[in-house]
Amino acid sequence: MSFIARHRSPLCSSAKWSYFSLIEPLLTHRRSYLHMTKTMPSRVCNVLTLKPKRCFHSSATRWAAKMDPYQVLGIDRSASQNAIKKAYYALAKKYHPDTNKEKEAREKFVQIQEAYELLSDEEKRKQYDQFGHGFEGAPGAGGFGGFEGANPGGFDPNDIFSQFFGGGFSGGFGGGGMGGDHFRNMSGEDIQTPLTISFMDAVKGTTKHVYVDRVTTCKTCKGSGLGAGKQKSTCQVCHGSGRQTVAMGGFHMQSTCQACGGAGSSIPAGSECSACDGIGKVREHAAVQVKIPPGVDNNSRIRVAGQGDAPMKGHGSNGDLFVSLHIQPSKVFRRQDADIFVDAKIPFYKAVLGGTIRAPTIDGTVALKIPVGTQADDHIALRGRGIQRLRGSTRGDEIVTVKIELPRSMTDEQRKLIEKYASLVDPEYRKDNGDKK
Repeated sequence: MSFIARHRSPLCSSAKWSYFSLIEPLLTHRRSYLHMTKTMPSRVCNVLTLKPKRCFHSSATRWAAKMDPYQVLGIDRSASQNAIKKAYYALAKKYHPDTNKEKEAREKFVQIQEAYELLSDEEKRKQYDQFGHGFEGAPGAGGFGGFEGANPGGFDPNDIFSQFFGGGFSGGFGGGGMGGDHFRNMSGEDIQTPLTISFMDAVKGTTKHVYVDRVTTCKTCKGSGLGAGKQKSTCQVCHGSGRQTVAMGGFHMQSTCQACGGAGSSIPAGSECSACDGIGKVREHAAVQVKIPPGVDNNSRIRVAGQGDAPMKGHGSNGDLFVSLHIQPSKVFRRQDADIFVDAKIPFYKAVLGGTIRAPTIDGTVALKIPVGTQADDHIALRGRGIQRLRGSTRGDEIVTVKIELPRSMTDEQRKLIEKYASLVDPEYRKDNGDKK
């Protein structure tokens, strides 16, 4: 996996480049710097050798010379956050340098990352839509436009340094380092599962249970990973702080302790919880209750907050469970959005003379008036007899399609009556019938 792909925010803004020019004199004579220049991608190594004369400034950043982020992602300006995310994932997968070896793939990948970083932030997107490419230099626009106290444009250089070393500066830029606190804010993964429900359950709403295999905190050790009566030992490298400090000139760099992973302590061999092998987490098969609102359609997704995986490290919040619905078709009704369609058979005499029939609805049968002279496949609307709309309190309509039934056999008296009617309305029939007689 490439260096850029391992970091949530790509190191691509001019402000971030300028930050490294500030620390470059501290790194040039250190073995860690030599190691970085050998192992990091050439694009990052070039950044570390920028001249110290570069600094933060309030002019428009390099976005001014870049394409419109909407064009980069191939989306409309009215695109939703979901559409932005889908476009980003598709393009990132296509142009990822680890899989796409074309010459321009890496630069394209960086542009995609920049565009997504901008448009996925509602505030930045709003500012960009208002000010255009120069929005970062606009008053109150944030971004990398200029210094705001000790924090330039809302940008914390300590965050960028921690992306390289897992820690941060103390002294000149403020203390830090992740330590065990880093994992407290980590959330678990989302999970999803399918669920098949009936047509009427989707129309009326219901409550179902789904069964999932999810990561959860070990109940035996309550997530500590320790066996009964056992204790963790303090890390001998960081002495329980979870951080290591390296002096570099007038600055001190803090990074996560490599020995204990920032926890400050470890579980001695043989002291692990037998249920989770010292991990503190187990995978359980659990039943989760899912409330399905009335009016859901096929392929809808129901989100059940906090019912996903627990984080593998720390005590952060659980992920969410997403339930994908598959709705079985009805043998009676057809659906289009919030409207219901149903066929109703009527005898031919009611089509001619009019009358009343019982028509099926999702609430039971109701009386339906048939107008005089109703034709085959006429539509009769029952207002408000359709499906509850998910947004709002209104319901759709039920549309009844009339199907006229004709008798397959008749008695002699019935036939005579039909013949008499035919002779009254059709002279040709009377002539032909008289000839037969």
